[in-house]
Amino acid sequence: MDKKRILKEAQGIARDFSFWMVSGNIAHLYGYVHQTPDRKYELEIKFEEDFPNTPPQMIYHDEIKELLGDFQLNNILNWTSDSIVVNIIHELKAKIEDALEPKEEISEKEFTPIEEEQISDSSSEKEEYLTPDLEVYPPDYQTDEYITPSESNNDLFYTEQPSINSLESYEALSDDESKNESNQPSAESLIDETEQPNLELTTELGLIQQEYAYDQRGSKGADINVYITITLTNTFIIPIDFTHYPERPVVAFPDEVKKILRDPYKTLNTLREWSSKKPPHIVDVLHELEKKLFFIKEIEIQSKKISGEYQSEKIPNSLTALKVHLMTYGFKEHTMVIDLESYPNPPVIDLSSELQQIIQISTTELDAYKNWKENESEPVEIVREISWLVDKNSRINFEIDLLKDHYKNIKYEPSTAILHVEMKGKMKTEDLTFEFQINLPIDYPMKMPEVKVVNEFELEAHEKIKNDLHASFDDFFKEWTPFSYLVDLFNLISKKIFEVSVVSCVICHKIECPSCSKKIAGDDNCHAECPHCNRAYHRHCWEQTIQSFGKCGFCLR
Repeated sequence: MDKKRILKEAQGIARDFSFWMVSGNIAHLYGYVHQTPDRKYELEIKFEEDFPNTPPQMIYHDEIKELLGDFQLNNILNWTSDSIVVNIIHELKAKIEDALEPKEEISEKEFTPIEEEQISDSSSEKEEYLTPDLEVYPPDYQTDEYITPSESNNDLFYTEQPSINSLESYEALSDDESKNESNQPSAESLIDETEQPNLELTTELGLIQQEYAYDQRGSKGADINVYITITLTNTFIIPIDFTHYPERPVVAFPDEVKKILRDPYKTLNTLREWSSKKPPHIVDVLHELEKKLFFIKEIEIQSKKISGEYQSEKIPNSLTALKVHLMTYGFKEHTMVIDLESYPNPPVIDLSSELQQIIQISTTELDAYKNWKENESEPVEIVREISWLVDKNSRINFEIDLLKDHYKNIKYEPSTAILHVEMKGKMKTEDLTFEFQINLPIDYPMKMPEVKVVNEFELEAHEKIKNDLHASFDDFFKEWTPFSYLVDLFNLISKKIFEVSVVSCVICHKIECPSCSKKIAGDDNCHAECPHCNRAYHRHCWEQTIQSFGKCGFCLR
C-alpha cells in the first residue's frame, strides 16, 4: 500500500469534501458527498493493499442507494494507476445533484475533473502531505447525531469527540481559487481560521502518526512526546516541538540518548544540515534517530551472549557497558569492563592493573582483536580469549604457589615458560634429590607439559628408583586432563619412591584446609572423597565445589 499516494489523494478530497479517517486509519475514510437541509449523502472509501493499481472500494450509504439505485461510475470503470480518487467523488456528486434537480437548485458551476498532473510528483517542486486526523467514527452511521467540525473540541488530538482536524477543516487553509463554493458548508459552520491548525504542521503530525506512538505535551498540537521502542526493555521518550516548522524543531534528547549520540544536533544529519527553505519532514529526523538507536538491539543480543557464558551485570547509567566476572583457580575472582558502544567495531576493554599483569599482553594484541571482522566477529570472542589467558596465567601462578608450599627450590622463567623444581626425599637407605625441568606449552593446560629429569645420570646406580620414577610419569600423563596439576605428579612420585607421600586436596592442592587449617590426612583431618573417582578433597573444599559447580572438579561427575 502506497501511503504517500493515499495522503496525496486525501489532500485532494479534503479541499472539496468533508471526510474523516475511521479510527485514525488513513486507508479508511468516511464523509458525505452532498447535503441538503434535511439529509447527508454519506460515503465510505477504503484503499486496498494493491492501490493504486486498483480503485478504492466505495461503500454507498442508504441515502445514495435509495436516490440512485443501481448505477456505475465511469471513473471507476476506466480506472488506471494514474487516476484521481477525488474525480470519482465529483462524478458521484454530479449524479446526486442531477437526481435532485427537480427538488433543489443546482450550482451553475459544473464539475471539471482534476487534471492528473496535479497529483503527480513532477508537478510540484515540493511535496505536500495532508493527514486527516479525526479518529472518531459516528456510531452506527447516525448522521443526525454527528457533531460537525464547527461543533468540535478545539484540541488537535481530542479523542472523545470529533476533532477539528477533519478533512473538511483543511478547506479553510486552501487557496480561494481552489475552493468549490457549492461543496462548502455555510460560513457560520466554519471555525475561525486563527484556530485552525497549520496545514504543514498537520501534515507533519500525520506522517508521524503513521509510524510512531505519541501524545501531546501541552496545548500546542505540534509539541509532542514521541515513543521510539528499540527493544522490549528500551523505549525512548523524545520530546519534540516543531510549532515553528519549517524552522528547525526543538528536540529535548534524554541523557541516555546523548550518551550514545553525544550531541544529536551534530551527529544527526537531518538536524545538522536543516534548511528552512527546503526542510525535511519531522518524521525523517525520527527515522535517522531510530536508526542510530537501533544498534542497541544488537548490543542487547551481544550482551546476552556474554552473559550466557560469564557472570556479568550492566554498568549503571550505561546502555552498552558490562562488568564481567572471571572465576579462576583457587576460587579467585577477577573483573573486567567491556563497553560495546563501538559495535560492530571491536569493544573497549577496561582491565585492572592486576588483570593486565596476569594476561601479560595489551588487549589490542589479542588474536580476537587483531583478527576482528566487522559484522562477523563478536565481543564474546575477546572475552573468551581474555578468560583463557587469565586461566592459563593464573593457573601457572597457582601451580607455582602450590609447589612452593611443598618444595623449597622453585624457579620459573616466564619468557621461556620453563619451570625448574628441585625435589628432595628421604628413603630407607639414603636421601635423594631430583632436579626436574618442566616445559609448559603455549596451550597449557590444554596440552601436556614436557618433564625431564636433569640429573638422571645420578640415578644410574638406582635402577628401581629410575623405573619407579618413569612409571610415575607414565601413570600421570596417561590420565592427563586440563584439570591435572604438576603437584599431582610430584605427589605420585613421592608415593612410589619416598617413605612419606604428600597428600593434597585435588581442588585446592594444599595439605591444610584453607577453611579450617586441618590436614587432609591424619587423625584429626578434614577429608572427603569423590564417590566416582575417589580423589581426595578437604571436606570444606568438596562442599564448596558441589555448591558452586554441582559436580567433582576433577572427573566432572
